[in-house]
Formats: sequence, C-alpha cells, structure tokens
Amino acid sequence: MKVAVYGCELTGLVTAGALAQVGNQVMALPVGFVKVEDLKAGVLPREEPGLDNMLAQQQAEGRLSFEADWEKGLAHAEVLIVATPSWRMDRAEALIELIGNKVRKDLVVVNQSTFPVGTADRFEAKLKLALAERGEVCNVAVVAMPDFLSEGSAINNFMRPDRIVLGSSSDSSIRLMRDLLRPFNRVTDQIKVMTTRAAEYTKYAVNALLATRISLVNELANNAEHFNIDFEEVRQGLGSDHRIGFNYLYPGCGFGGPSFAADVRSLVANLQSMGYDADLLKTVLSNNETQKEVLFRKAWRFFNNDLRGIKIGVWGLSFKPNTATVENAPSVKAIEAFCAQGAHIKAYDPKAMTDFAMHWQGAEQVELVDNMYAALDSVDALVIMTEWKRFWSPDYAQMKQLMNQPVIFDGRNIYDPEMIASQGFRYFGVGRGEEI
Repeated sequence: MKVAVYGCELTGLVTAGALAQVGNQVMALPVGFVKVEDLKAGVLPREEPGLDNMLAQQQAEGRLSFEADWEKGLAHAEVLIVATPSWRMDRAEALIELIGNKVRKDLVVVNQSTFPVGTADRFEAKLKLALAERGEVCNVAVVAMPDFLSEGSAINNFMRPDRIVLGSSSDSSIRLMRDLLRPFNRVTDQIKVMTTRAAEYTKYAVNALLATRISLVNELANNAEHFNIDFEEVRQGLGSDHRIGFNYLYPGCGFGGPSFAADVRSLVANLQSMGYDADLLKTVLSNNETQKEVLFRKAWRFFNNDLRGIKIGVWGLSFKPNTATVENAPSVKAIEAFCAQGAHIKAYDPKAMTDFAMHWQGAEQVELVDNMYAALDSVDALVIMTEWKRFWSPDYAQMKQLMNQPVIFDGRNIYDPEMIASQGFRYFGVGRGEEI
C-alpha cells in the first residue's frame, strides 16, 4: 500500500518505519523544523531505541523515502497519515487545506495527532466542502487513530499494540485501515472501532486515568510514611486485587515527558472551554507538580532546612529510562528547587545530558559529569530521579568512598531499604516507611 506520513517527530517516524518494514511504500514528510537532509542522513529529532536502524534499513531497501514537497506525498498516497505534534495544529490545518484544493482521487486521511475532540469530523467536513466547491467527485474520509506510543518503547508499542483505536463512520475506510494494520493485529483482534469523537476522547481518557492513578499512588505512599509504613508492602496488597493490578502502581517523584501531562492539561482546557469543570484532573496535575519536589523537601528537612553549600549528586535527568528527553522531567523542577536554596549539583544521565544542557536555563551551580561515579565525588547526598538499569546495582563501596556522607534520596524506589542500610547508607525513598 502507498502511504504518506506527514510529521517526522517520534510518532510519525515510528509509524513510517513500521509500515515500511512490513512491505508498504511509505513517504515521510516533515511539517516543522526537521530537515529532510538530516532524516536521510540518520539525524533524528528524538532518540528512540532501534529507530535509527529501522529507518536506515527501510531507506536502503527502498520502501521508505523522505520528501519536503507536501504535494508529492498527496500524489503518492492512498492513505495519508497526519502525525504532527499536538501543538502543530496550524500545520495540520494547512495540510487539510492543501488536500481539499488538490486531491483528485479517493483518499483516506488518518489523524494520529492529539487534537481536540471533534477535529477529525471538522477536517472531514472541510474536505468535503472543498471537493464540492471544486466539483470533484471522489471519496475522502478522515479516520481518527490516536497514538498510544510511549518514548523508550515506541516501536514495540506500534508493532505489538495493546489496542488499535479507529474512529470513522466510513465502513470502506475501516476495511482499508484493517488491511494496512493487519501485520500488527494478528495474535488477537486489537482493533476497536468507534466514532471519531469517541476515538479522540479515548486517548485523552486513557492518559487522564493513568495520571490520576499515578498521583493517587504517590499521595498514598507519601501518607504511609506518617504511619511508619513501607508502601511496598501496601503495593503488594493493592496489586494482588484483580480489580486493581500492578500496572502504574509504583510511587515516585512524579510523571513527566512532553505529552502525558500536556494531554491532560489539554483535556481540562477543552472541558472548561465548553463550560464544564474538571476539578479532579486539575488536582491531579497540581499534585504531580508538587510531587516533583518530594526529594527536595526530604533533603531540605534532612539538612535542617539549610541547603546552602550542600553538594548534591543526581543520577538521572530524562523523564523516563531509554529516552534522552528532559522536557517536563521531574529532574528539572527538583534541580531548580535545590539551586534556589543554594545547593550545588553534579548530575549524570546516560543519554539526556545534551538535552538537559539545552533546556537548562537556571543557576550556574549545576555541573554535568560524564559518568555516574563522577556525580558522587565529594557530594553530601545522592538523589535518584530516573531508574536507568545501570543505577540498580552500583559499587556501594566506591560510592561510600566518593561521597562526603552516605545518604541516598531515591525517587524511584530502586533499592531495598534493608539491603542499602546494610551497606552503611541512610536511605529515603518515596513511601518507604521512614519519615524525615
């Protein structure tokens, strides 16, 4: 099948690469600042495990091409996928206008972007009006297919999905999409067909529910400390209830990333624009911002409310493992809080050093170092913000030798309190029973 993917950020590139890998002829076209020359050379806007190799292989085998001219994509495609970032509505509108002015054949337009509920219906109405004004007799339908990709595992999310949500009133478009997505829908039927608005709302609802669950778990864990309860024991009891399960049941220092919280904020804004309130979701977002400073508050109390001159080592800057992205990451807000109180930071992340340096506009007392142990040299405490695998089994003897004080504030609960205490460390996790 001939497919054009408009948008060469994470979602668009994963979609283009995966569709090409299963035999489709795919043309990918940037809509923002990404340059075609960079894409052809393997310079990607986001680092994602396996994505560079996938795209390079598909280019080499002739199933994937990158083009700058939007009209080439329109001439090429029988399925046109809009995969722009949520803040690129203006470019999506321009693309819909181009299609309305130029298309002369049947076409399925798929919206993967997280735009407000009702966008797919509005796009389809605009296209049909443009066709009618031009006197063109061809069938153009818009299908809502929200993406559920997660940075760090995006390729697996697309190729082995938990569900594929398709929203359309066109039976022929759904049949075409089923055929296009058939290679990723073989073990069991993961396709859920619904109206376009229900499909769009599903994406928002999923993120809203997960954000609420994370914030509630964090609140329960924080409060468990007041009772001298290790929340890990509670987590085992909660997760064993089949109505709850273990997914997204780990307390921590808050969720981040470029899309998760933004989607919840967008849903709140959409509801408020229609005259409805969203008090619960606003509280979830507020609580999450507060949770990003949970380790700062613990350190503040541990050092007797005075962090001036205190040296803090930080392990992990990206908002989650296996990504280089620090946008909206808890590490940024925590480091800002430490610096505002006069602390000095030595920070290390396996992938996100460059991105953090680009985003960081704060105090000069932040030093980025080139390995995890260099971040511990002469520090008074270690703060763990991201649960990279290399942090799970460190050399404890070397850590103690390097640090001024063997104190760890663990925002991801990667260590067992008894084990780490046996190594001679003071250890403070999130909800692990010891209150400062």
